[in-house]
Amino acid sequence: MKKSGLKLLLMILLYFSLLYLLSSVECQHERANIKCFSDALWYSLVTLTTIGYGDFYPVTPIGKFLAIVFIIGSLGVLGFIIGRATEFISEVNRRKKMGYYGTSFEKHVVIIGWDAFAHAIVKDLIEAGQNIAIITNEKNDIDLIYSEFPSELVFCLFADLKNLNLFENAGISKAAMIFINLKDDTEKLISILNIKKDYPQSKFIVALDNSDLRNTFYSAGATFVLSKNEIVSKLMASYIFEPDVADMTNDLLTISTKSEDYDIKEFKVTAENPYAEKTFGEVFAGMKSRFNVLAIGISKEEKDGQRKLLKLPADDIKVSAGDYLILIMSGQEINKIKELFQTREGVTY
Repeated sequence: MKKSGLKLLLMILLYFSLLYLLSSVECQHERANIKCFSDALWYSLVTLTTIGYGDFYPVTPIGKFLAIVFIIGSLGVLGFIIGRATEFISEVNRRKKMGYYGTSFEKHVVIIGWDAFAHAIVKDLIEAGQNIAIITNEKNDIDLIYSEFPSELVFCLFADLKNLNLFENAGISKAAMIFINLKDDTEKLISILNIKKDYPQSKFIVALDNSDLRNTFYSAGATFVLSKNEIVSKLMASYIFEPDVADMTNDLLTISTKSEDYDIKEFKVTAENPYAEKTFGEVFAGMKSRFNVLAIGISKEEKDGQRKLLKLPADDIKVSAGDYLILIMSGQEINKIKELFQTREGVTY
């Protein structure tokens, strides 16, 4: 840094020395039009910027030699400026791609750690129109992610997965949910504990390799804890003795991408919803007859902020504004239901 400053100082001194010499030798000639230091300064500026108005020019041999110096210098100055500008733009683009300027996402999902499992999850979240911020410690992941997923919905941050200071660039304090997707369960637990220190209100979801640690993770502050092995084993067993049920379950677990696909979706009931303050029996009958959509549950928020899921509730249970209806529908009905509910699918935090 000191060497760069010294070089700059020497260049400035050389520049003004040449200006002084040019004005001195030119002002003594009878046909000179560069008669003072300001004339020499103006001549150097229009020469160095390649504008060349022609209103000032040297007439003495020494002045013409100095003009050659300024002309050659102009090429160097322009090359230097263009080079630095290119470097600056490249660096800005690089830092933007690496996520160092942060994201404006709110109520989004933050995924810490990238692999094939996270890739599959992001594909489903994208289908649902969910914003996602991905934190990865592999630079090569960034290009792969942006090549497959739209930047309007996906933000990437390159960071050490243990460096929590950079996590705010991914909007972690404004996230609706944080998915911890690290290599082993110990790393996942430590990550939750560390993030909880700075962001105590955060909600976490984690998929465990060892289901015996479920209670440990709940005690550490995880909101939702799943076991990969348990899910796979249950689905596998179902395929063995109830293959049709397994096929339907697998279909319902996957976000629908085609009109004939079926999916379980969740929509918030607003005060303007025609089914608000109706009984579940009325909702069930109305949704089935009008849209061929099946209501299978209600999610109600309790006083302590926890959610209570009522599976196939009794017909006389009231559906209130603020509740969420759990529905089974085909892909061709989704737009009609969105129009009816006047809200996007999923839980709003």
